[in-house]
Amino acid sequence: MTLTKVASLLLIITAVFALLILGKSLLIPFIIAILIWYVINALSHYFGEFKIVKKYLPTWASTLISGLVILFLLTLVGGLIAENTRAMVNELPTYEKNVGYLIERLGTTFNFDTSRFFQFSGSEKVPDLFGSVRGMFSEINVADVISRVLNALSGIAGNTFLVLIYVVFLFFEQAVFPKKVRGLFSQQEQYDQFSEILSHINEAIRAYFSVKLTVSLITGIASYILMALVGLDFAFFWAFLIFLLNFIPNIGSLIATVFPSMLALIQFETLTPFVIILVGVGAIQIIVGNLIEPRMMGSSLNISSLVVILALTLWGSIWGIAGMILCVPITVMLMIVFAQFPATRPIAILLSEKGELMDSLEEIHEAND
Repeated sequence: MTLTKVASLLLIITAVFALLILGKSLLIPFIIAILIWYVINALSHYFGEFKIVKKYLPTWASTLISGLVILFLLTLVGGLIAENTRAMVNELPTYEKNVGYLIERLGTTFNFDTSRFFQFSGSEKVPDLFGSVRGMFSEINVADVISRVLNALSGIAGNTFLVLIYVVFLFFEQAVFPKKVRGLFSQQEQYDQFSEILSHINEAIRAYFSVKLTVSLITGIASYILMALVGLDFAFFWAFLIFLLNFIPNIGSLIATVFPSMLALIQFETLTPFVIILVGVGAIQIIVGNLIEPRMMGSSLNISSLVVILALTLWGSIWGIAGMILCVPITVMLMIVFAQFPATRPIAILLSEKGELMDSLEEIHEAND
């Protein structure tokens, strides 16, 4: 590679990163819109497999129904999450007292001083766990971290209307895009080759979202049933969190297991619910992640754990919390695109978990047989 090409490549990379940083207020809603667009298309494709739908409903009607279903589910889930969050805030004093009792028992068992975790209001001994934690970690600006998380989430929610506009226009563009592509090529052979590559990319991305949504739903529902049977507070909230974190391989599963387990530790007076949830949710994650998901998807769209960590760091530094949430879908989509071209296919292989790639929906179906 000549010095000129190296300089050009560095210039392009710099320009791309500058565009990502400066244009994040517009790009983040657009990326979310693309993800929703693919989810709606995946659901529409699933509906289209039914003979009744295929026979009596046109494609646009199936897509419209899918969009309304997704919109209804997002509205329902958003309301339930807001309600659970408010209830969780109201329960914080109770949890603080339970943690205080737990600390006292541990102090008695292991013979250590627990006074720093409590404060006295007259003659009453009141747990002050959160105050003690703030003291122990005074160098960490917890309020700033929480503020950034809430600002990122509220920013995403505040762009809901813009996201919906993007989604609508993506479907308008989807209807006329084939005509535009045809106009780009004067020769039929070139057009057919480009159309085949574009079709493979769309099929693979749609397959990823179809399979990932399915296994995430299985994981979330199974975890919800377990947590509800144990009696864990806010089981729906934790199940939804498990559903979202399942899109982040390995790291997401670990976090999704720890959070509800820690709540069980401070909610109940015995360790039995904690052990049940820790082992049960962990077992669900292992079974789904190592048996069901590979059966449905194979190795084609699984990315390396190291790549996940690097992607979290990279996109987190560029787009903050929103980038960390979106990093895995973005990386998977890039890997799928890279896999379609000989020049970039080595990059896709390096990003993959085992160096194995499948290019289309048909190959994923073959893996399921």
